[in-house]
Amino acid sequence: MVELSFRSQTYAVTGISIACLLTLWMLSSSNTKVALVSETVKDVPDQQQHKDVLYQPLPKDKNLCSSDEYNQGKWVHQSIGLESQNVDGINKFVGYHCNWDFPHRCYRRQEAASEFNRNYTWQPDNCMVLPYQARDFSKHLSENPLLLVGDSITQLMFESMWCLLGQDLTPPNKDTELYGGDMSMWASQLVHRDLQYQDPAKVTVAYIRSDYLVKLDDFSLIKPNEGEGYQIGIGSNFPWVHAIPRFKYIMINTGPHWHPDLKWGPNKDRKELLQAFKKGMSRVFDYLKEHVKADQRVWVRSTPYGHAKCSQYTSPSSYIIKPTGQKGEYEWDMFEQFDFVWKDMIEKENDERFHFFNVSISNYRGDAHSQPDSDCLHTCLPGPVDDWNKFFYHQVAKLVNNKA
Repeated sequence: MVELSFRSQTYAVTGISIACLLTLWMLSSSNTKVALVSETVKDVPDQQQHKDVLYQPLPKDKNLCSSDEYNQGKWVHQSIGLESQNVDGINKFVGYHCNWDFPHRCYRRQEAASEFNRNYTWQPDNCMVLPYQARDFSKHLSENPLLLVGDSITQLMFESMWCLLGQDLTPPNKDTELYGGDMSMWASQLVHRDLQYQDPAKVTVAYIRSDYLVKLDDFSLIKPNEGEGYQIGIGSNFPWVHAIPRFKYIMINTGPHWHPDLKWGPNKDRKELLQAFKKGMSRVFDYLKEHVKADQRVWVRSTPYGHAKCSQYTSPSSYIIKPTGQKGEYEWDMFEQFDFVWKDMIEKENDERFHFFNVSISNYRGDAHSQPDSDCLHTCLPGPVDDWNKFFYHQVAKLVNNKA
């Protein structure tokens, strides 16, 4: 064993002493924070220990709204102030970031503020909704993308989401290959600005128009390049199930385009229509149960009523005014039956992958339709559909936190 000389031992002791003094100085310095390993783990906030931006400590003393609980409540008036009586002012007031025009963006018409129903918000009676955080939501969706499938009311939901998340979401600048090679279809798509140059392109939110969800000829799930098949009236019935593997969340709806038809039977009546709807939706649900992965989540959205002669309404109703089935109301009065077809299937299946998304809050809003009296089904933006999207954020945030 080699022994150190007296001088070497002195240098070693001196060096160790200086190192110790230096460490003590750093620990006591007000400008330098040095934590022990155990303290580092202990002091890191919970939110930093979870990668998901939507993670947050949920209030234990509050009843967080379920889908059905949320729809028990009332529309509450909120003053927008004189400074908001223009397009830019409304954008700021409601948190919109959309600079393009579309059919139901009512306030761009520059008419009286009272016409656009932008001064009401939904307030549940007995439960709490988590505060909406647009930028956190857009970040979360960039890592957990959302697919919306349905008719033009679902398109309205996509447009609302684009306005609410438009600070971070933008149309893709390259082919996302969402069409499955079918160039006869179209899809509305958004990508997070942080990902817009990523290759291959990653979609954050997408909307595919499918008015029936199935091909009416045989109730099959349409594949790319198969054609849209038979349709009742004007619309589009594009393939969509090929896109499911690319999305974490899927929201679907159908109903308003279903009408009595000889396709369902010789009587062309509503009984045949309801049976056809049940058969078609059973096919969709069977497909989803087989192909949706364990970590994916599917919501089936309810369909809100139309309101006949909707120009008569100037404020939200205190009770739901149900359609009567009279001429001019189409099959609006059957929407609830369509909803219960799905609600019953989902509840009986009791599978955590599938949820029913109730938006009957819109049934109070005869005043919110965008083209009284020519269009008494679609609603204005800003309007009730914004509340749908904010509640969807609430539901997603609950999922994230319950899993954490």
